[in-house]
Amino acid sequence: MSTPASDIIPAAHARSAWAAGIDPLREAFPHHVDRLLRAIAFSHIASLPVPVFIIGGPRSGKSTLARAIGDLAGELPRPPIARASVSGIKQAVQPGAPLIVDDAAPASSRARPGMFDQLEGETYAAFHSRLHEPSIFVATGDQPISELSASRIITIELPARPRSLRVLKAVSSEPAIAGRRYVASYLHQQAGDVDVDDRALSIAGHRELDNLRRLGAALYAGDEILRALSLEIPATPATTGLHPDDQITWAVRSALRYLLELGGQLTQAPNETAGWPIGRIDEHHIYLRPAEALSFIRAAHGNETLSIRAIAGALRRTRLLTTDTGTIPMRIEGRSVRVWRISKSILG
Repeated sequence: MSTPASDIIPAAHARSAWAAGIDPLREAFPHHVDRLLRAIAFSHIASLPVPVFIIGGPRSGKSTLARAIGDLAGELPRPPIARASVSGIKQAVQPGAPLIVDDAAPASSRARPGMFDQLEGETYAAFHSRLHEPSIFVATGDQPISELSASRIITIELPARPRSLRVLKAVSSEPAIAGRRYVASYLHQQAGDVDVDDRALSIAGHRELDNLRRLGAALYAGDEILRALSLEIPATPATTGLHPDDQITWAVRSALRYLLELGGQLTQAPNETAGWPIGRIDEHHIYLRPAEALSFIRAAHGNETLSIRAIAGALRRTRLLTTDTGTIPMRIEGRSVRVWRISKSILG
């Protein structure tokens, strides 16, 4: 059902609300907000592939941060969780809605393994769990978390005391809360209409892939949403949050598209001539010449020393290079040259 025109939130109003709600949040939690904003933006179009655990003591501001995430994610009122257990938390899930659980892992809990580790293990499993269903799952507590669990999710460890009580109070002020909830309504209306990278969505939604790779793709898509809606234009490139292998494959795709725009041609037969042959193409594959593409890939990646071997390795690990060796011989314009055999899916 479409939104009546009279109810559509103007972009200018959303940007004003963004400043009111996000500026205090950024001042209070400067090291965490950028990543969280992208995760929340993604959660308005699909479920974030990993949970967000906020660890800190009673006065750290963890509950304040969790409530702010709930404001931006569009948290709905729900019955209180009967008991702080994995089964109790799973029963509180409303598919497609945020799940914010404050004090899910209290230090007084005798659960072994600890609650954070139990919850992370439940979400990490490839098989379906109800904890995969929230748009974003946030839990707070002051229990420790194992290094392995912490490395596979968004883990925010807060100092025992905030830098300033004033900034925490600003985050919880009525104007800031109202601003974040207004932004949530705007994202709910508009995020689904943003043309988000199909490959990023595919990676983020693929439960059998490495969780950090899925998270990187989700953050990339969230960044696209924020940029497209002019809510935030960060100074860092959008690809910096991607998994290192995906940063390289994105650079290959960008370079290939740029080469084609400049007039590079992909021929279809061994002896076909072209003004600037950069490779060949058939129904399923692109046969790209590293000799033609390397400098453009390095420029897109921002690394002038990126090697052909490193590029081939990333393409292979992401299942885009369909050969066991880095390059294979192929005839282009009647001459034998070395090419990468890359799946056409790289172009999206």
